[in-house]
Amino acid sequence: MNTKKFLLSFLFIFTFTFANNGSISGIVRDAETLSPLVGVNIIIDNTSIGTATNTDGRYHINNLKPATYTLSFHMMGYSKFKKVNVIVNPDRITIINTDLIIQAVKGEQVVVTSTPFAKALDAVVSDRSIDFNEMMNDPGGVMDVVRMVQAFPAVVSGSDQGNEIITRGGEPGENLFIIDNIEIPNPNHFGSQGTGGGPISMINSLFINNVDFYAGAFPAQFGGKVSSVMNIQLKEGNREKFHTNLDMGMSGLGLFAEGPINNGNGSYMFGFKKSYLKWIANSFGLTSIPDYYSLQSKVVYDISDRNTLIWNGIYGNDKILIEDEANGATLDSYVDVGGFEYATGLTLRTLINKNSHTHLTLSNIGNYWNHDVYKTHPINPDRQIYEKDDFESEWTLKGDYVNRLNSKNTLKVGFNIKNIIADHHTFIAKDTAYTYYYFPKNQPDNSSYYFNSNDYYNNFNSETDDFGINNIARNWNEQDTIRNINSNKYSIYMQHKYSPFNNLTISAGLRYSKFIYSNYSSFSPRLGVSWNITSTSTLNFGYGKHYQEPSYYYFTQNTEANKNLKNINTQQFIIGLEHYFNESTKASIEIYHKDYNNIPVHESWVNGDSIGNYNWDRIYNLGEGYSKGVEVFIQKKPVKNLNFILSYSHYISERKDIRRDSKPYYTADYDFRDVFTLVSGYKWDLREVSWCKNVKNKKWWKYISWLPSPGDEFTISARWRYSQGKPYTQKTYDPFLRSWYTEWNTPLNTERLPAYHRLDLMFVQRHIFKKSALIVYFDIMNVYGRKNIWDYNYKDDGSIEKIYQFSLFPVGGFIWEM
Repeated sequence: MNTKKFLLSFLFIFTFTFANNGSISGIVRDAETLSPLVGVNIIIDNTSIGTATNTDGRYHINNLKPATYTLSFHMMGYSKFKKVNVIVNPDRITIINTDLIIQAVKGEQVVVTSTPFAKALDAVVSDRSIDFNEMMNDPGGVMDVVRMVQAFPAVVSGSDQGNEIITRGGEPGENLFIIDNIEIPNPNHFGSQGTGGGPISMINSLFINNVDFYAGAFPAQFGGKVSSVMNIQLKEGNREKFHTNLDMGMSGLGLFAEGPINNGNGSYMFGFKKSYLKWIANSFGLTSIPDYYSLQSKVVYDISDRNTLIWNGIYGNDKILIEDEANGATLDSYVDVGGFEYATGLTLRTLINKNSHTHLTLSNIGNYWNHDVYKTHPINPDRQIYEKDDFESEWTLKGDYVNRLNSKNTLKVGFNIKNIIADHHTFIAKDTAYTYYYFPKNQPDNSSYYFNSNDYYNNFNSETDDFGINNIARNWNEQDTIRNINSNKYSIYMQHKYSPFNNLTISAGLRYSKFIYSNYSSFSPRLGVSWNITSTSTLNFGYGKHYQEPSYYYFTQNTEANKNLKNINTQQFIIGLEHYFNESTKASIEIYHKDYNNIPVHESWVNGDSIGNYNWDRIYNLGEGYSKGVEVFIQKKPVKNLNFILSYSHYISERKDIRRDSKPYYTADYDFRDVFTLVSGYKWDLREVSWCKNVKNKKWWKYISWLPSPGDEFTISARWRYSQGKPYTQKTYDPFLRSWYTEWNTPLNTERLPAYHRLDLMFVQRHIFKKSALIVYFDIMNVYGRKNIWDYNYKDDGSIEKIYQFSLFPVGGFIWEM
């Protein structure tokens, strides 16, 4: 057999050998008590295939053809739940663990609603849930769980380049990230200090089971942030069989492995990702290439029937060298950025009895930022002009106890003890600011042009005119400061859910926190009321007061003056209506009002300082504000082939202008006013399409089957997003200082960038082989190349340059499941 025939034969066998069957297994639990449920019926929709859970709450469905299924879970006394988009691969076990919510009873009848919409636990208002397969088919999301929630009406981001979650007219850094009971300040590579965003998430999407997002008035068990919560629950590794995945995408090249421990008494998952851009940079002429990698792992082990140990670990490492030229390359500067972030935690989960359980978690998180800025001259060696060398760490012990007292009452209590360490080192080299004058080129002594103000500057011609130093405006001394915090924070909470009637649920909670360093304590009440008007419609009300410590670097900027900074707080009122049109389509409308207090404000805004004459290290809690709006959200889950999300938000967000009384409020930085998002997708199983069957039966097909094709399953999806432009403040240019600044009396955020809109398309192909499956996806962001402005670059020569967000940006990748 010659080489050509051998290759064609190999491709033919690889493509056409009948795929081995796969299976589905998992455990079904009570959502509140986590007790395994016995006798839950699990049926595969549109088939006669099914099973029931055993005495351990586990189930198995074997010998399934590789395909996409919908599972229905049903048990008397519990809500009926549909799990859509369950993918079975050849020779592989798909793990589907499900928690069911206890259902109201009317006399002898159980009210059962079949729905694929999972309800976030203890949520009454403003909650959304997503799973891995929804992320997989999200256009523009590039397999990033944080970007996925930007399809929700409550959420915006500052730019395409970042994945920051900004909720309901809030600010960066107001979202709480929780991964398997571990609080993580920022789960991103190159994360910005004091915020929750970055360009690329370091969370491996293959670990994710589902995500609950709370956009406001969230339960008392969550604290420390004032706007929203993203609660990420990771799946468990396979307890029966070893599996591996290879993947490549925007986040890098990856390896994933999972398998059993000690004959199924436990499981593990391990993932590694590494950026690959530096390996291809020379081919594309790229510079300033980010270099990063991440490690993630989870181990679960049952030490007894009622006690389970869960260990999680995640680590990310980042590096980038940013080079910049200034003034015609006569003076170069470059920024050397490095850092790492990690989180690790051990949880003991104990089932006390069928109605109660506890979680006890010990965790440690850390973030390190190292930014060095250098300037160099053709003659002089490199000179360091700035350094940030900051490390922040938190050790946390937290516990939760849940007890269903009876059919009408559930009690949840818990505590949170943190040791906080912040070591901040800042170096700023001495510097001088000059005043300048202008003159005809090669005539520096031509006094007719001296200080000829803006009339001359507006007609400045770089070919015929020049400028020079006139005098010293200001000298700055060298600053080299090392400041730190080593303190504790304590929190306790109680949440009580009461159902006095079958159609009414009341959830009330209280949280108390104290930060020892600032000696600030707070009581945070929460209230939620849910009234089932009909079997398909629910009226909801939520109230919450939420507190958040200022970023640690605010305290270390001036350890004496800022020591007693108060916590930022919001007070939120929400009312909403939910309605199910059918089992797969749900709509909601919510109206909210959120008040802000104790927002940190720099001293320059208090003392009328436009150009930084006062020290910016002094902070005051003088800021106030509010946001209010209405949101509409309609979603269809893919029970069959079609899915879509339609979301719209109209809101107003304003902040108090502490400089003036005549107009006390100005438009907030992230008031996008109107935000509209439409996401839709459709999936085909091409093996069931007659013309595809006929084509694959043709003799000539084996000779071209290795060429790109739609695969065995093919999904196309699109996302279109529109928002009004981001507000900004007009800056003033001073030609004598050759710098831009915001005058102290300038009205704030009176201008807006042009409106933002963007279309993303995604194509997902699933190829099924004998013992593996290959997912290939193409994500095309900003299909029509809209030039959305990110910001303006105000240059030293007085000109203004537009900075754009992502233009046409195609991204491809694959996941090979083995």
